[in-house]
Amino acid sequence: MFSILPLSASAQDDFFYIFLCFGQSNMVGQGAIAPADSVLEDGFLSLSAVDGPDGRRVGEWRKALPPLCRANTGLSLVDYFGRTIRRNFPSKVKVGVVYVAVDGCAIDLFDKDACEAHIDTIKADWMLNEIAAYGGNPYKRLVEMARKAQQKGVIRGILLHQGETDAYNDRWLQKVKKIYGDLMTDLHLDPKRVPLIAGETIGEDQHGVCAHANPTINRLPEVLPNSYVVSSKGCQAGPDKVHFTADGYRELGRRYGVKMLQALGFEVGDGHAIETGGAQTVAADDFDVNGSFEKKDVLHAVATKPLKKVEYVSFSGQVLKTVAAEGKTEIDLDTSLYPDEKHLVIVFYGQSGASVSFDINR
Repeated sequence: MFSILPLSASAQDDFFYIFLCFGQSNMVGQGAIAPADSVLEDGFLSLSAVDGPDGRRVGEWRKALPPLCRANTGLSLVDYFGRTIRRNFPSKVKVGVVYVAVDGCAIDLFDKDACEAHIDTIKADWMLNEIAAYGGNPYKRLVEMARKAQQKGVIRGILLHQGETDAYNDRWLQKVKKIYGDLMTDLHLDPKRVPLIAGETIGEDQHGVCAHANPTINRLPEVLPNSYVVSSKGCQAGPDKVHFTADGYRELGRRYGVKMLQALGFEVGDGHAIETGGAQTVAADDFDVNGSFEKKDVLHAVATKPLKKVEYVSFSGQVLKTVAAEGKTEIDLDTSLYPDEKHLVIVFYGQSGASVSFDINR
C-alpha cells in the first residue's frame, strides 16, 4: 500500500465511495427483511440521517444492516445496490450511503426553494412526522449528511427513486434537474463525475398503478446530462402494484448497482461482476509501494521489489499512458501530464503481475 502522501490536503479516503439516495416510498423500502439480508461483508456502511429506537443517531456511521432508511421501515433497493457496488471492488474499497426518503412525497419536498411552501400544504400527520425526523427539511438534512460524509470519503453518485406522486410531465423533469444542480453547487461536485441513476415505477408488465409515470422518467437523460434510468421490468410487484416485493427490491437494487458501475466508466460482464480494469486495486501480497512528492507534481515511488511497468489510468478505467519500469525499484512520475483528471490513478505492476494503485485526488 501507499503511505499517506504529504501533499494530501484532506482526510478523505479516495477509496471510500459515497452515494446519496433520496426519493419516496420505494426508496424508503417496503420489503420484508429476511435473515440473509442481514448477512453483510465488511465495507458497506450507512450514515444515519435520523435518530431511531434501534440506536441509530444522526451523523453516525453504522454497518449497512437493513432497514437502512429509518427504523421500522423495510428492505430497499439501496440494500442490494450497495452490495453490488461493494462486491465488484477489492476489499480496499468501502461503500457508504447517505439516505433521505419520505413516503408518498412529491418532488417539491427536495427542492430547497420550494420545500417550505410545499410542507405547508401537507395535511397528513404521518408524512409530517417523517419530515420532522429530518429536521423539517429533507433537502437540508441530505446536504448536511453529505458534507459530513465528504469528511471521510468521496461522493461518486446519486440515486433517485421518486415519481409515483408526480412524474407525469415536464415539470418533474425540470425539478429533478434543478435539485441535481443544487446538490452539485452546495456540495462542490463536478456533474461530469457524479452520475444520477433514477428508476422506473412498477411497469405495465405487472399492471403497475403508476406505470404511466415511466415515459416521463425515461426522458430524464434528455434533460439532465450524466443521468441514467433503470428498468423495472420483471422486478416483482407487491399486491398493491405500487411497491415492490423484497425480491423486487433485490433485483432493482442490483440493476441500480450495475448501471452506476457503467456510468462511472467500468466494464460490466455478466450483469453483476465487473471486469478487471486498470482503475482497480489488485491485492498484492508480495510487494508494496511507498510514495512522496519531493518535487511539485512529481511522485517519487519506491517499491519493495522490482517493478515491471507503471500505468497512468483515468478514474473511469482508461489507460492513459504506460511506462516501462525495467526492473527498477524507484521511479519518478509526472502527475501533471493529465490536468483534467481529478482522480488520476497510478498503477504499479510487479514482475509477478501483481499490482498496487493509488488515486491522486486533485
